[in-house]
Parts: sequence; C-alpha cells; structure tokens
Amino acid sequence: MIRQAEAHDLLRLRCDDPFYTRVLSLFECYGTGYDFVGFWAQECEGEFVSAISRFEDKFSLYLTDSSDIEEIAAFLRFQGAGSVMFNSRYSLELNSVKEISGDVLVYKGESYISDKEISTPDFKSLYSLLKSCESDIFIVPEYLMFLSDVIHRSNLGKCTVIGAEIDGRLASSVMTVSETDSSVILGAVATHPDFRRRGLSRELVRALASRITAQGRDVFVFSASESNTRFYLGSGFEISSGFKEVFLQ
Repeated sequence: MIRQAEAHDLLRLRCDDPFYTRVLSLFECYGTGYDFVGFWAQECEGEFVSAISRFEDKFSLYLTDSSDIEEIAAFLRFQGAGSVMFNSRYSLELNSVKEISGDVLVYKGESYISDKEISTPDFKSLYSLLKSCESDIFIVPEYLMFLSDVIHRSNLGKCTVIGAEIDGRLASSVMTVSETDSSVILGAVATHPDFRRRGLSRELVRALASRITAQGRDVFVFSASESNTRFYLGSGFEISSGFKEVFLQ
C-alpha cells in the first residue's frame, strides 16, 4: 500500500543508502507544506519497504527487495511522473522515452587538505559556470528555480558550495545537492572550458569529500558516463551501486 508519508516514516530509517538520502534530504528541506514537492511511503504487512519523493515532476525512489515494484510503477504513471531515478538493480516498467544509467560511487579516500585557495562563489557566478558545462546528461534548471532552491537549502545548512577562481573568474565548482545527518551527495561538479585539464575539479571534489567524511558522514556521487566514473575512481571513490533515470514525457 502506498500512502502519504509522515515525518516519522521517513525519519525512522536513517540509513546511509544514497537513494534514501535523496528522499530524506528533500523532505528535511521542504517538508509537506509546498505544492511542488510530495512524499509517500509504501508498506507491506506493516513494514516500511519503499519511499518516494517528488520535486516538480521529478521522482526519486528508495526501493528494497520487499518493494512492490508493480504498484510503484502504476503509482508513478498515475502521478504523471516526468522522470524517475532509482537503484538500477530494480526493474520498473514505465514505457520511458529516454533513459540515463550510470554508477553510484562512495568516497573512500584519505583525509585531504587542498593547498589551493578555495572560496564560496556567489550564486550568479555559479549558475553561469554550470550553464557553460551543460550537456545531454548535465542539465541545468532555469535560473529562478535554481536560485530559489539553492538559497533555501543554504539557509537551512543543507547546501555547501565551494569553488576556485582564476584571474577573478569562477573556474571550477562543486556543491552538495542532498544532505542528511549521515550522508551527502555531491553534484554540480563543473570546470569552465577555458580552465580544464588543470586538476581543479579533482582538487575541489577531494577537498569537500574529505571535509564531509571527517564529520562522520558518507559522501556519494552519481556518474552518468564512463569518463566521469574514471574521474571519481581516481579521486578516492569506489563504486557502490548503479542508478537509472528514466524520462516519461
């Protein structure tokens, strides 16, 4: 049975699964008081077996071996999901028009302190940098949506952004896109085309990941290409699972 999730449903697990981190982080940032987010729990014989979150028309799933996959697929179709992200070990029949798959990696590197000057960039410069790196698998939202979300999460202490400048320009950045007390997901790893092949992204990723693991939290990244996976493997990460993102509209 799928029903609206209550706070105690999502808070009682507190597991370090990266897909659960996506769901719980969104809940802790927005709760149930906004029209553009939604949260559901699936139960089987009284046991919590799945969690579902929605941001606009983008859904994230936390699935287990006890999840009723067919019920979830029917629920997503009924909700008019635009895209759905989930652990690729599970199969959902969703009649997708496009799919992206890749690796989920977890940081296992040693403690690292960068000798480069690292700053906190302003959001306008950050957005311009991200747009310069946009691709089929790195899609940047509209500016106002990006700005409102990042500011909201930053005010809650749920978003950390670091960057490196060269000649007064923001050259590279990385940020946390999901945060809970136990785990963090990094994203928006970008280096402007003018400043690539200088090791800037690796430097920032290692510095931020090391800072977070020192707090006792796990650090995950989602990689949608072999080249990105090689980059993270060379930056202290190990593959922990796989993901799939399907687009329905």
